[in-house]
Amino acid sequence: MSAVTKSQVDESTGNKTFRKIKENPMVPLGMTGFFVAVAYGIRNFKNRPKNMSASMYIMRFRVFAQSIAVGSMFIGIGYTILKDNLAHKKDSQHENDK
Repeated sequence: MSAVTKSQVDESTGNKTFRKIKENPMVPLGMTGFFVAVAYGIRNFKNRPKNMSASMYIMRFRVFAQSIAVGSMFIGIGYTILKDNLAHKKDSQHENDK
């Protein structure tokens, strides 16, 4: 368990939310993509092909919505790896300059 600093305790809900979004930008993006996909699927449920059963449509849609969430997780992992590597390279360049 991590230690909680005094500045984190005094932080308001809005500030904490923005800090968390800045630390993990792909989480809200994945959640937004998932909910947009759900809204799109609900809207198009009535317009599904007549020969497709409701359960088959829902199963296909579930796979689509999950792929959006998992895809954003992979993008977030790649973003974090690149950010860490660039920060590491920048630190090593500063050490070499000294």
